[in-house]
Amino acid sequence: MTSTLVETVNINFDDFSENFLTCSTCLHVFDQETRKAKLLPCSHSVCQSCLQQIVCLPPNDGVSLRCPLCRDNCILPNGGVNALPPAFLINQLLDVMQRQRKEFVPSCPNHPQEQLLYCECCDLVFCHHCNTSVINKKCTQHAVLPLSIALKRMSEIVVYRAKGRLRALDLARVAVDEEISLLDQNVDKIVDQINATFQEVSNIVEIRRRELIETVRVTRDKKRKVLKDQIEMISDEKKKLAKELDSCQVDVRTMGRQLRSFNSNSDLQLCQPRENAFLRFNTNSSQLLCDIHERLTSFGTITASTTFPGESLIEEPEHCSVNVESKLIVRTFDVDGKPCTSGGDPLDVSIKSKSGEDVSVTINDLNDGTYEISFTVCEHGLYTAVVNIFGRPLKNSPLPIQIYSRHKAKWQLNAELLQPTRVCIVENMFYVLDTGHCQVRVFKENGDLINEIRAKCLEGNSAVGMVVLNSVELVILNWRTKTLTKLTNKGEEIQAVTFSEFQEPIDLALDKKGRFIIADENKVFVFDPSFRPLFSFPARDKRISGVKAGLDDDILVSTTMGLLLYSSTGKFLRSIELGPKNHRGKLMSTSATVCPTTGVIISGTLDIKSNKTYLSICSYKGVFNFWIEACDTPLRSISCITLGIGKHQGTCFIIDHITNCMKKFRYK
Repeated sequence: MTSTLVETVNINFDDFSENFLTCSTCLHVFDQETRKAKLLPCSHSVCQSCLQQIVCLPPNDGVSLRCPLCRDNCILPNGGVNALPPAFLINQLLDVMQRQRKEFVPSCPNHPQEQLLYCECCDLVFCHHCNTSVINKKCTQHAVLPLSIALKRMSEIVVYRAKGRLRALDLARVAVDEEISLLDQNVDKIVDQINATFQEVSNIVEIRRRELIETVRVTRDKKRKVLKDQIEMISDEKKKLAKELDSCQVDVRTMGRQLRSFNSNSDLQLCQPRENAFLRFNTNSSQLLCDIHERLTSFGTITASTTFPGESLIEEPEHCSVNVESKLIVRTFDVDGKPCTSGGDPLDVSIKSKSGEDVSVTINDLNDGTYEISFTVCEHGLYTAVVNIFGRPLKNSPLPIQIYSRHKAKWQLNAELLQPTRVCIVENMFYVLDTGHCQVRVFKENGDLINEIRAKCLEGNSAVGMVVLNSVELVILNWRTKTLTKLTNKGEEIQAVTFSEFQEPIDLALDKKGRFIIADENKVFVFDPSFRPLFSFPARDKRISGVKAGLDDDILVSTTMGLLLYSSTGKFLRSIELGPKNHRGKLMSTSATVCPTTGVIISGTLDIKSNKTYLSICSYKGVFNFWIEACDTPLRSISCITLGIGKHQGTCFIIDHITNCMKKFRYK
């Protein structure tokens, strides 16, 4: 058996066409229409279009023409250029190449006569006749078309996207050029600022130099004047002596006086310079130069940024509500997606309502690559936040923000409570009076339980009031025994007082003077720090539900008919509005507190008609501002409100003794 080695040659179509199928005169590819290949008597091939143009050029007579390749004179047949014989070899090559460039239609290896199909949904190629279909069984809607059409369509999409990419690259080039121009402008501006700043420093140094020189000259002039005056005195004295020597009528007494005057101090002062030439420039120059060098070294810094706006993000807020501060967090990244660690970027922030109204914003640079954007709105609805850095939008800007009318708790204590009534915050620890469990439970900020205080005064599920004096001592009010008890944080009793005038004590508060304020059924009692009663006053014939110290040791009294404000001596001052003026219905205050810096009053308010519980936010003058209504679990009965401190500024912690929970809400 013999084998034959077949050598194959691959021919590049473009190169072959350029060398053999292209007219050498006009460099166009031969065809079967206007550029037919004609064979000249000199054996060169030229397209019909070029030959017709050559014949028309002077001084051709239409009978002959010169070959544009070899310059031989070629006689034309009677029919002119059209009668020249065709170049058969070139025409045959054109036919061959045309057949080779026929469209290739992919087919199935098992069914060559069948064209492959393509599913756009599954992005898979398959054969209709094959038993094992590779199409995705999970896909419910198939868009099937022939693969040849799909290839053509995809090629069109690729071309379209490529053109779009080219346009985007052109725009990117323009943007980069603009950024370079802005960079140069900023550099020129900063250089001018540096020159102006150091010119001011130079001016200050020059002014000081002139002041010192002027001081030296003034001092010199003063000394010169003293010495000049002394010279005049010496001259006068010389003249006087010369005159006396010239007269020989000096008696013995006069001569004695003259001798004594020569030895006197005044004569000694006259004979020696009354001033001196001593001047010194005291600079402590070495220390001064060190100080100046140190100050100038730290004076002025150049801040550059690696922030890439296209990678930076606005964190979507979890829940934004009306009337309280909402925050957006901007996190910056560099062009490689790495978080930036420094601030100083020029943020341009715009927040608009659906109607196009601008919202006032505050930007806080945290100097670690993150920025806080704070804003407050009074109307719920959809808002849009646009954040630009260097005039370019962030990756997810503009960002839609939904503002809700109801409020979501920012935090909730993860602990099983039973009828809790009070909470106090001391040294970042939460003291919760867990009345149902007859104990005071102490939690960390993260909710970890660190102590449980048990005592006799906490028994019987009757402890209703609590004041934490410090991290060691606290005071408990028991309504059943009508007793005030001071305890240690270990449950050891320090002092206990029972007051016979108590009917049904319900709450306990402490003012800045250290006085204890006890809310009874219809009366408020004030005790001194030693548990001795000072005075009491009625609550205008209303049943009391809570008490709290106000500003300047005023007393806030929560009642079934609203919230009342009394002076530190028990004088009625005013009622606090707990709802809007157009609200119809009876509002009851179950608990209240006041912010010592802003005077904002927060009241737990029960609408008796609708049985809904709100947080009423009011001014200290008694004007109602707005309501806070919980959106997750509705509030039922707020028995205590305590303001957050430290990092919890602007929030309040509430105790709901019906739902057995402790939550945190933002109120400003």
